Amino acid sequence: MFFSKKASTILGMNARNLVYLSKYNSKADRRFADDKIYTKNFLQSRNVGAAKLYHVVKNDHQLTDEFFAGLPDKFVIKPNAGFAGAGILVIVDKKGKHWVTISGKRIDAEHLKLHCIEILEGKYSISGVHDDVIFEEVLEGHPDFRILTESGLPDIRVIVFNLVPIMAMLRVPTSQSEGKANMELGAIAMGIDMGSGKTTGAAKKSNFIRKMPNGESAIGFQIPFWDEILLSCAKIQQSTGIGFLGVDLTVCRSGVKVLEVNARPGLKIQIANRVPMRQRLEKVADLKVLTPEDGVEVAKTLFSDKPAGEDFTIKPVIGPQEHVTLNLETPVDAVANIYLGEEENFIHPKFHDGEQKVVDVTIAGKRLKLPFKVQQKMEGDLIIAGKYLKEFYIDPNKPLDEEPTKIQSQVEEKKLINIDEKLAEIDSQIKTLAYLNPRNLKEQRDLFFQNKDYNPRFIYREMNLDIPLLRKDLKKIPEINHPLFPLYKAKIEEIEAKLSMIESRATEEMGHFSQKVYGKVTRHYYQEALKYVQETPIEEDESEELELKDAMEVIRGFLDKHKLEHWSMKVLEDSVVDIQVTKKEQILMRKGATFQQNRLEALLVHEIGTHVFRFENGKRQPLKILERGTAGYLRTEEGLAIWNQNQLKLPLGSKQIKSGYLIIAIYMGEKMGFRDLFQYLQNTFNLDDDLTWNLCIKAKRGLENPDIKTSFTKDMVYFAGVRDIERFVKKNDINDLYVGKICIEDLKYLEHIEGLKEPKYVL
Repeated sequence: MFFSKKASTILGMNARNLVYLSKYNSKADRRFADDKIYTKNFLQSRNVGAAKLYHVVKNDHQLTDEFFAGLPDKFVIKPNAGFAGAGILVIVDKKGKHWVTISGKRIDAEHLKLHCIEILEGKYSISGVHDDVIFEEVLEGHPDFRILTESGLPDIRVIVFNLVPIMAMLRVPTSQSEGKANMELGAIAMGIDMGSGKTTGAAKKSNFIRKMPNGESAIGFQIPFWDEILLSCAKIQQSTGIGFLGVDLTVCRSGVKVLEVNARPGLKIQIANRVPMRQRLEKVADLKVLTPEDGVEVAKTLFSDKPAGEDFTIKPVIGPQEHVTLNLETPVDAVANIYLGEEENFIHPKFHDGEQKVVDVTIAGKRLKLPFKVQQKMEGDLIIAGKYLKEFYIDPNKPLDEEPTKIQSQVEEKKLINIDEKLAEIDSQIKTLAYLNPRNLKEQRDLFFQNKDYNPRFIYREMNLDIPLLRKDLKKIPEINHPLFPLYKAKIEEIEAKLSMIESRATEEMGHFSQKVYGKVTRHYYQEALKYVQETPIEEDESEELELKDAMEVIRGFLDKHKLEHWSMKVLEDSVVDIQVTKKEQILMRKGATFQQNRLEALLVHEIGTHVFRFENGKRQPLKILERGTAGYLRTEEGLAIWNQNQLKLPLGSKQIKSGYLIIAIYMGEKMGFRDLFQYLQNTFNLDDDLTWNLCIKAKRGLENPDIKTSFTKDMVYFAGVRDIERFVKKNDINDLYVGKICIEDLKYLEHIEGLKEPKYVL
């Protein structure tokens, strides 16, 4: 009965093996996917998230009493070459001498040892020969999954072919499946709409169901991080080269984690979706998909149906002829003929290189990525098949607009202004460092220096940020066809990552989101910083020392000289830094801070000559994003600030190379707790107490217990940024960067900003 009308388009086991596996997946591909340890290392080296690996057991001699005594309270045991979820054992707690499985069973070390021996003997491996035992981290599912199940970890299977994610399902554990996302054991498989990431229905052991066991609807559940899931899967196929690929992932609060890749993915995903797979595979087989991003767009265009139960929305109306924009390297206006009966899209050779591939086209304000073939003789510039235009109503009597480009441009410009204002309003509510800077620094510093074995405990400002509401507001911001929209899309993604970073403060996940916002300190950066601090000669700052009051007078004079009298100054009782600039036109100073004359001169060009000047120039611009700061602007800004102070060529002592120390502190903070990091920095580089404390605080702020092995990466922007600037000034005018709070990569967008003003404040 299932798909009886479409039996020829169902992908069966024989067709999968003969048509797809034998042609697109080599024996090496299958060996790669079967080896979970190798796969995990391969993906993690390419910054793909995965569960942490605790141990690999290769023989029973490793299974000693000491080994089991050293295991954490939570872990997963799985065979390295297992399949279909067999042999996986999830431990969620330890009580006395017994461990507790996810299904609530209590087992002892002897039981665990016997299970490991069975894995070693190949009981669960694909080939039935000797296998390795993996002990890894227990992943905790995203909170959104709690509405579906409270037992076990749901996972997502995505099939990828030709860089296009063609089908996906969510597998939800049940009490019958004992907390495992295994359909054979009774887990529920939910189909997923590829465009929206919402579930379309569910199946349990080949029986379709509309409700979950807890009464929740099986239709309309939104998969978290859906776009990231699709892009991760397409990128994994690109990097592994496995042509017909199944990717199993899950979603944690911190984002997407890959569980494993599969070069022999099963076919029950068709049941979950009630959609035959062969038809989808054939649709994308001949497309020339150039990038994973293009593959995701193709998936969303070709394989998206409106999920049942979703609210009705008004579709744009188009006619048999429409003005469109081809989003090529230089956007081009063209005329498209809409043919309802056509099966394929065609394009004139003047717009195309002759090969079939995906083309980015905007029609009636919507951007689509569609497959095109070249056709020499045709009316108009394009022919678009009606089957690709399900998001539109087609009126055969609608005439071709005379001046659509101008009208559309005006509409898009107005939309952009609205987005600019809304995003500025959202961004202004997020005071990141206010939530991540400890409030009890002085007290904890005193306790630490009384006893350096003491582990500081930090407290933070109470969370009064409505993060769910801000996320909701971000999702309401529409995508528009405007050359400046990429600026805003990147900013939206950065704000989302900031919200997650603030939300996860005091936990290890905070470091993960910090890397998304500010970047990751790689081993390359660490080695470069190490070389920098070892080879850079230090000239001691022997200039006059100024008390806070005298320093504030110098700063006030610098502000007045540059006609910045409206900037005020305020003294803080407790602060991570001696001086900082805010977007409220305030300069904050730490109570009790003193400044060498040389350092103060460097701070003037750093804090005011860079931060204040770029902010003031941004305020004069027609778009608020240049005042608030584009995504990633901080790296360019801090790099420019360091570059400016370096031009003074003043002796600054150890502060001259502090940016290098910060990189080292952040990198080692990923491997050490606060106390060990302090001792490492002090003993390795012979640093004084004040500087070492400051470096450790900057690497460990945002954590309640700084002994957690993760780092806040914001302060990597100084070292990375100044190297960007050094490369930039070799071929470009440094004053171009003073137009507002932008990053170097944003300069290409400035030509599209109407009414852009020349920088008023420059050094």
